[in-house]
Amino acid sequence: MTENVIALDGPAGTGKSTVARELSKKLGFEYLDSGAFYRALTLHIYKIYKSKNSSISFSDWLSGKEFLPLTEGVKIFCEFSETGENHIFLNGEDVSVEIRTPEITREIKYIADKAVFREFVNSQLRMLSQTHRLVMDGRDIGTHVFPDARYKFFLTASSRVRAERRYNQLLEQGIRSDLEEIEKEIVIRDKSDTEREIAPLRKAEDAILIDTDNLPKNSVISKILGCLDSGIYNDSH
Repeated sequence: MTENVIALDGPAGTGKSTVARELSKKLGFEYLDSGAFYRALTLHIYKIYKSKNSSISFSDWLSGKEFLPLTEGVKIFCEFSETGENHIFLNGEDVSVEIRTPEITREIKYIADKAVFREFVNSQLRMLSQTHRLVMDGRDIGTHVFPDARYKFFLTASSRVRAERRYNQLLEQGIRSDLEEIEKEIVIRDKSDTEREIAPLRKAEDAILIDTDNLPKNSVISKILGCLDSGIYNDSH
């Protein structure tokens, strides 16, 4: 049983990342964004693709490749800071900014959907857990990455509430958007995440469900801390 990992899973827009960051500070753990590792691997493979000056799309190029050789010699490491920010290193190079570019955001789905790549990332995450106490958020942390984690939570919220949160975030950035379109995109994303063949989004049987529809961030954190403090987890978890 893994005692030094707290897994927070759930669909996009439920506040997992925000809650995980704050929770890690309160517990003295490190926050780890598992998605950053997929972004780093995507960047590595995308650079190989670009070096070939290929005239076909990334997905078409990838479909004709053997996947395992693309991960050979790749090392992804996370450097933690006191501010809670993750610095992601790919083969010794800090790529924290580069992995957030539109190109990587667009192509990451072709990497994250492949079993070989998911297992590679999972192995990197598991190695980090051997030397750090982690609060980790994602979509399959409690079901596939750390199925033996003692502490698992699954955050959920209605598609409408999640769309409203995203709409307000964009508005704060000065970006006007369409609420209905945002909700449609969220529903499509949910369908893709829950129906994908490899590591689909689902609640682990032993995870505690928290509906964040009417709960502000601090209340969600308090609820999680309350579960930990009350000893709600027993030796069967």
